[in-house]
Amino acid sequence: MKVKAIMIPLEELKCISVHETIKEALDTIDENCLLSMPVVNQKKFIGVLSKQYVYETFFKEYSGTKEEFLSLKVEEMMKTRLEAVSTDTSIEEAAALFIKSKYRFIPVINEQEELAGIVTQGAIFKEYQKLFGECYDTLTIYTYDYRGMLAKISETIAKNNGNIKNIVIINTETMSLQEIFIRVESQNFDAIVKALEKKGFDVRTSKCLPIR
Repeated sequence: MKVKAIMIPLEELKCISVHETIKEALDTIDENCLLSMPVVNQKKFIGVLSKQYVYETFFKEYSGTKEEFLSLKVEEMMKTRLEAVSTDTSIEEAAALFIKSKYRFIPVINEQEELAGIVTQGAIFKEYQKLFGECYDTLTIYTYDYRGMLAKISETIAKNNGNIKNIVIINTETMSLQEIFIRVESQNFDAIVKALEKKGFDVRTSKCLPIR
C-alpha cells in the first residue's frame, strides 16, 4: 500500500506559515490539539515546528523575555532537516522512518517540493492493526520458497472450509526458508492444521482467546 492511500491531504491540513510568530504558531498547534505542525511558504514545504522543541529552547537556552521570545518568527525556530516521502512511498518505508524520527508525522511532497499532505504515526498504526489486530486463529508455517507453495497452502485451507483473513511472509535469510503467518477464520481450525501437516508443512499454531 502506498502512502497516498492513508495520508492527510494538504486541503485538510492546518499548516503554519513561515512568517508567523512563535505565539501565533503555538496558538495554532494548541487549537488543533497537536504537538507539531508542518511549516509552509505558500504550498512549499519548509520544515516543522515542534512544541516541545520551542519550550525546551525557551527554558534552557533563551536569555530574553517571554514577550521577545514569542515575537520571534517561526523560521528562526523550525527544524528543516526532516525526511520527506512521496505519495508513492510504501507504508512500510514510512514506518521505518518513524523508528528514527522523533516527530509524529512525515511530510509527503510532490515533484515541485510542495506539501501534498502528511502521514501520521496513527495512520500507519491503524493499517498494521488491520493486519495483526483481528482475533483469528493463526498458523505459522516454515517452508522453502518454491513455485506453487502459496497456492498449495491456500488450496488446503479452502478445502477444509477455512477463510484466510491475512498473510504475512518473512524471509528468514536462511537457505531460502520463509516464515509465513496466516490468520484463518474457521469452524474447525484443528482440521486445517492436520491437513497442512499431511501435505508436509511444518505448522505451528496459536489460538485466539476471546477477551473476557
